[in-house]
Amino acid sequence: MKLLKTATLALSLTVTATVGLAADYEIFAESDTVETGVNHYAVERRDHKNKELHHCTAVLDPETKQLTGQCIERPGFPGKNAQGGISNIFGGVRVLGSWNIDQTTGKTELCISGKAAQCVDVTPQ
Repeated sequence: MKLLKTATLALSLTVTATVGLAADYEIFAESDTVETGVNHYAVERRDHKNKELHHCTAVLDPETKQLTGQCIERPGFPGKNAQGGISNIFGGVRVLGSWNIDQTTGKTELCISGKAAQCVDVTPQ
């Protein structure tokens, strides 16, 4: 019986600790477009620690193949239920991009694949 109580207590503590962990940062509503050969990428970045919302964008220049980006703070801080995404191609060549965020530190970046493979850090300063 003592072993059963110990196992139940250990399981309860494990479940409580796991449920208590929440991400300080997250990204949602990812989108990308290709207009006149220029690749545009965007994502919303939510900072739960500081109660901030940022709109992050990146652009791949078709001539220089350089990826640049930034995050701009937006007014308002939506709740946890806002999610979604959209993807459109308006012409040109699509270069696949992937948004990444470290949910502990908040480091946010966009990485693209293919011949111009590279990443750009857009973490707000």
